[in-house]
Amino acid sequence: MFSLETANIEKAINNAKALHPKVKMIEFGTYEVTGSKDNTYIVRCYRKAGEKIVECNCATRPGVACKHGMAAVSLHIAMATQRGH
Repeated sequence: MFSLETANIEKAINNAKALHPKVKMIEFGTYEVTGSKDNTYIVRCYRKAGEKIVECNCATRPGVACKHGMAAVSLHIAMATQRGH
């Protein structure tokens, strides 16, 4: 789990761009991401106490942004914009 406001996301964004993980929306805020080795991860995007939180079930340490989370965030932002959030 990491906060978009406090985590260093640049490396995770670059990794996601390079690997092009597949992202599928399960429901708004919950996404299934298929990684580079066909592993599947569940990513949740939500707000808690005013912070934008991204939670992924991969092995990345808490507080560190992961490529799966950043891939899901891009779809989440697009869907939130469509919904008027």
